[in-house]
Amino acid sequence: MTAAAERQLAVELRSVPECPNLGPARQELRAALADVGLPPEVVTEVVGDYPSPSILVNGLDVMGSTGDGSAACRLDLPTGERIRAALRQAMRAEPATAAAEPSPVDCCAQPGNAIRTDRPRRAEHLPDRLRQVHQTILRHFSTTGTVPTDADIRTAVGAPDLDTANALRELAREDLVAVDSAGRLVAAYPFSPTPTPHVVSFGDVEVFAMCAIDALGMPFMLGTDATITSADPHTDQPVRVTITNGAATYEPAEAVVVYAATGGAGRSVDTCCSTINFFTSAPNAQAWITAHPHLAATVLDQNQAVTLSRDIFEPLLA
Repeated sequence: MTAAAERQLAVELRSVPECPNLGPARQELRAALADVGLPPEVVTEVVGDYPSPSILVNGLDVMGSTGDGSAACRLDLPTGERIRAALRQAMRAEPATAAAEPSPVDCCAQPGNAIRTDRPRRAEHLPDRLRQVHQTILRHFSTTGTVPTDADIRTAVGAPDLDTANALRELAREDLVAVDSAGRLVAAYPFSPTPTPHVVSFGDVEVFAMCAIDALGMPFMLGTDATITSADPHTDQPVRVTITNGAATYEPAEAVVVYAATGGAGRSVDTCCSTINFFTSAPNAQAWITAHPHLAATVLDQNQAVTLSRDIFEPLLA
């Protein structure tokens, strides 16, 4: 890379004071710079009121967010893969599409873009032990309807010394789960630890789903029949879906799903889980969309909704 090109490349490492994750992020950045042949001097470190740590290349956050916002610890910590892709794109050493790895909410920010497949890919690329933890959480929810304890997870994966808090943080980085500021699970897609409008029944077990698509995905992920009960948020009328031998029957027969999101960057639980719902009819769905103009939304017919749900969740326990 020429000196002139280096001068045109702006790399910022942003953090809040005494950020505990700054050191690892700095190491990832330095390793990425070395790999693409750039000196560490191209980096400017800035301390202030930022999501922390954040790495911006020519003003663009490598993890796909805006890079702006108030001081907070990030769950989607910058990864070496994303840093390298952003640097290479800026250097024009490879096509711009090389940095187009989906962010955790690509499916939600652009709901009309057909099928989301990034969650299965993220799960597939987990380290073996972390994949075991993820699958343990999903199986525990499916058999008990409750959040697994630390002891449940350690026992299931055969690791009595496992740092479960760190494991949950790692899974949250990939938006496979979501945790609150105390490290407690607030989502284990497709399962919700707290009540939602979407109840899924597998025989004697009842669980809550994060959204309509998550509810539809559960029986395909688990390879079982299920009954989903929900309600149209526009009319409060009930919607029921029965899945038997992989076939879905909707009541009423005209029911549809609205696939909507805020369009902002962030976790699925924050940007789309509450806005993906069942509706008793397409007109009701469209009326609700019209009443919520700030959302990016599309109406999915029954087959589209089932296909989307299967593509997202069926591979997770395969």
